[in-house]
Amino acid sequence: MNNKAAKQIVTKYRLMQAGAIALYLIALGVMIFVITKNTVIGILGVALLAMTFRRVFDKLLEITVEKVIFDDLDPITFDEILKLGMFKKSMRHKVLGAMGVGDYDRVFALIEEESKKMLSPIEECNNIYRKAAIYFEQHDLENLKKSVSEFNALKKKYSKFEYAFNKFTVFDKFDAFLDEDYEYVIGVCEIDIREDNPKQQNHKLTKLNVSFYRAVALYDMGDIENAKKAFEEIVEFAPKTHKATIAKNYISKIHA
Repeated sequence: MNNKAAKQIVTKYRLMQAGAIALYLIALGVMIFVITKNTVIGILGVALLAMTFRRVFDKLLEITVEKVIFDDLDPITFDEILKLGMFKKSMRHKVLGAMGVGDYDRVFALIEEESKKMLSPIEECNNIYRKAAIYFEQHDLENLKKSVSEFNALKKKYSKFEYAFNKFTVFDKFDAFLDEDYEYVIGVCEIDIREDNPKQQNHKLTKLNVSFYRAVALYDMGDIENAKKAFEEIVEFAPKTHKATIAKNYISKIHA
């Protein structure tokens, strides 16, 4: 999708937002006026409610936009929407956009800028994961190993917050991958992407990431036939993503 399509998504939602707010506020304004018989109180009440609803709808807009990356797996449009500046972007949004289109330099620049701030242990972990994810996509095992070591050191440093680190199970996959325990990686990934797995997150981006880990593990293990099939499934499942581009490169290597 181009910039025009991205703008249409946001504009369409903004129009729906404006219409809903207008109708609701008119009704509430009339109700407040009838109850209080005071025009000033009615206007102030409507203004206060307008500010409240604006925040609510901005959050709903954020959720709507996130679906473009999480469910539609369309990082190009998602990244273009972010560039329009029509809603407040978090670090998470910026990284998702840049990672989704394969702009690694932008991700590293964002991480470097973020590292200048006072970060919580979890925020530090998020940045380590972002670097590790890039190194995995690049098959840069040396730097991937450094990121895993960095994560383990941080986890040890903040051992009393171990429960918070438990959500970063991806590092177990990276660790096993570096140890060439490909069967473990493949087995865990296959459990993670099972439809009946209650722990599976409810968006397609997670499935894409886990499917990619599995495909690379199959390739590095030497199971070329199943690796090729896994990469082809990624291309079919998420053709607009950078991971599909990487998958095509692996397929080309297999055919070479």
